[in-house]
Amino acid sequence: MTEPPRAVSLFATPIVMIDLPDIANAELADLLLTDERTQPSWQRANIGAWHSAPDLGRRPEPSLRALLTSVVDAVASTVTSLAANAGVSQLPPYRYAITAWAMVLRNGHYVTPHDHGDSHWSAAYYVDAGDDRPAPSGRLAFLDPRRSGRTIPGPPLFPSLFDVAPRTGTLVIFPGWLQHYVHAYTGQRPRICISCNLTMELVPPP
Repeated sequence: MTEPPRAVSLFATPIVMIDLPDIANAELADLLLTDERTQPSWQRANIGAWHSAPDLGRRPEPSLRALLTSVVDAVASTVTSLAANAGVSQLPPYRYAITAWAMVLRNGHYVTPHDHGDSHWSAAYYVDAGDDRPAPSGRLAFLDPRRSGRTIPGPPLFPSLFDVAPRTGTLVIFPGWLQHYVHAYTGQRPRICISCNLTMELVPPP
């Protein structure tokens, strides 16, 4: 008897969106907009946007400490869930290191394609998603990591782009090697995001 055909989805790339409760977004926004006025911008993949120094993980402000603790907890929970889905019931203990920076986008600003391949995980938290403008304004876009091939004609069976609409209070988690960029923002209220890179290492036995 012939077995029925089966479709297997291989090499999935997790993109996780989590709403973080009890984050002091107004306090964070005031802090970062003050920094924007008083500190020079770093130049990375940002075009026109203000980019802070990547030192938020070392700053003492309680609002920042609380957010980054929540980010580490969310990433650790994501790793546990992915392991469970893969049939791994017992994970070794991990230690997480985090590097974080802020970015403020105003009308016309955007971010060019890049990745964080030296990190295990990357994350973006929206302190203020800015004005709700028609897509793709300010959307976080992910690029298909597979090598390109001949495109199937007709409907996009294998889309090469995935967009995430920013929402205040939402954390987006994804593998650090995944290429991403931000579409040009067209709103008037500043769009404020804190981005993080996280690395994992095994906790040595006592």
